[in-house]
Amino acid sequence: MEYLLIFGGLLVAFITLRVWFGARRAKIYAEIKKQKYTVMDPALDKLVQTNDRKPIG
Repeated sequence: MEYLLIFGGLLVAFITLRVWFGARRAKIYAEIKKQKYTVMDPALDKLVQTNDRKPIG
């Protein structure tokens, strides 16, 4: 019976650490992606400006 408590405790600790490290890694990845997108903003502004088009109808 004691082994079941030890095994259950270790399993809960392992899952908790795995989720915590996964969330931390996802946060760092999102911050890196955000930096890359802000670097691309000036180029996107040039692509979005389309003043030379005429209406279809």
